[in-house]
Amino acid sequence: MSPRILVTLPTRDERGWSHLSPSEERAQAVQAAEVTAIDGVFAPYDLEGDESTVVVGDALRHSRWLEAVLELHVSSVNPVCAAKIAASSQRFHGGRLGWAPVVEASTTSQRLPASTSHADWYARADEFLTVARGVWDNESFDHDGTYYQVRGGGFRGPLGDLPFPRVHLTGTSDEALALSSRHGDVHLFTSPHERDEHGPRLDALAAESGRTVAHGLRLSLLVREDGEEAAEHLAHDASTGPDLVPLPSGAQWWDGFVRLGHGVAGGFVGGYADVAAELRGLVDDGVDTVVLDVRPRVEETYRVGEHLLPLLRTTSLETTGAR
Repeated sequence: MSPRILVTLPTRDERGWSHLSPSEERAQAVQAAEVTAIDGVFAPYDLEGDESTVVVGDALRHSRWLEAVLELHVSSVNPVCAAKIAASSQRFHGGRLGWAPVVEASTTSQRLPASTSHADWYARADEFLTVARGVWDNESFDHDGTYYQVRGGGFRGPLGDLPFPRVHLTGTSDEALALSSRHGDVHLFTSPHERDEHGPRLDALAAESGRTVAHGLRLSLLVREDGEEAAEHLAHDASTGPDLVPLPSGAQWWDGFVRLGHGVAGGFVGGYADVAAELRGLVDDGVDTVVLDVRPRVEETYRVGEHLLPLLRTTSLETTGAR
């Protein structure tokens, strides 16, 4: 099985020295993903950056095959409105939109529920996804909940019979795993260790609901021709010496990518072959989706698509015997 690979798009100007405007750099990152046969792009929710809905819409308009996953906060939009926007996007762009709902708030500038406890945030998210799916799957849908009320909602005509966005969720609390077991299509863990620790619990909860939830990872990445070159590049960019953890493949794990401006702390550093071996091992162990954060976006997306993915996909063909 070949993994589904997505790369993260920028939501702000990350390189003040670049001759490209933020929109041009993002467009080139989308193009890099498409021409190198990466499966999709991921637009993170960023309060201080460009609106992820706009970023995803732009990516869908400027690509023909890429899936585009929208990270949206459940408190930022009514679920009926969110579902209608998504249905229109699926209609216009061939069903290529995915969702990655953000559940909890990090700032007081977001609209808050009456209670801001961890459990209440997840109750709101559960209701959000219940309502969104309800109006999507029914021509007449009623809901009287704590946060949302709907009377006679539902999609008909051109907005009916469209694929619901693939739902990506994250988190390791009991509430997060329960939400994913009921509503998630893919659960994104932030490290292989986190998946090993919490993946079995997620699987058990999903089975109780008669569902299966695919496992995914969100990782940062720095790859070069060999591990020595990658480590030298990292040492040059990091403000202090990186604390790298060696792995059996020859690649290394680093938890300090946020120091380089990445949105994901942990990830692999190494040569193409070694990192491909790590990813192949994860895929063989059941990982379905990998969302990568690479910097600078355009150059490193080409590097991933042209040098890393062919190794990973060649290994997949050899493993499965497919031709």
